Amino acid sequence: MGIRSVVAAFGIALGGAAIAASAGAGEAAAFTPVIAPEDGIYLGVDLDHNETVALARSPLAGLLNGPLTTDGLFYLDEDSVYQGGVEVDGIRYNENLQFAGVAGEAANSRGGTISFAVVDPAVFAGSKYVVIQDLR
Repeated sequence: MGIRSVVAAFGIALGGAAIAASAGAGEAAAFTPVIAPEDGIYLGVDLDHNETVALARSPLAGLLNGPLTTDGLFYLDEDSVYQGGVEVDGIRYNENLQFAGVAGEAANSRGGTISFAVVDPAVFAGSKYVVIQDLR
């Protein structure tokens, strides 16, 4: 899959996430787009806690399991239950890790958030996507 199709597909998914997450947030929505090609970030979003909850409760979290889990690099909160796994060449692998679980864990914690982005694989250890979880 070429970078254009990856960006297009993920862009559609991010747009859907933004709409789904912001639908119940009203005027206080804090959906924040992130574009920083100089840092290897093509397109990303920072979700606030309410948007993280909305995303975790939506079918979109399950739909994003495939691409984000398979080709994603996860930066997990130090208190995450998904911290286990096997470390190979400095990268930790956890076969139980799924995007929906990581998003759900953030949604269930007080103030937890999720951020995710389409990134340059050359900058991010060969991964096409980055997911950042914050449980605080």
